[in-house]
Amino acid sequence: MENLELPLFRTDAFNNTSILKNNAQITEDKFIPPLANVLNDVAPKTIGSLPTKNTSKSIYESLNDLFPEQQREEKTIQKAKNILGDLAKEFTHDQLRDVISEIQYLTDSWLDDFERKIFKGLTLNELLHEKGSL
Repeated sequence: MENLELPLFRTDAFNNTSILKNNAQITEDKFIPPLANVLNDVAPKTIGSLPTKNTSKSIYESLNDLFPEQQREEKTIQKAKNILGDLAKEFTHDQLRDVISEIQYLTDSWLDDFERKIFKGLTLNELLHEKGSL
């Protein structure tokens, strides 16, 4: 069997005149409008259309539109406010978020400790994982 050397690409195709003919430059005006058309036609309507220069969305709003699961923290804070009632008014948004995190950590650690007492030193997740259920 004879070995042949085949080049992966042609080296003569890569020269400056073939990349930019007549010193043409790619500008934002040539790139953005076609991109906007593609995104408006291809992107699902639930995401929303690409904002124009006059009605641009904030980055926060755009990310929330693309990733609705990011609003989970806001929903959790709203649930806490509903549960706490008037007491929630004494906390700022950041304080309430911190309290929720601390309580979540405490409940998780207490539950883990309780499970370790019951299941001979293992949590339920660890026990199920050992059995191959997860």
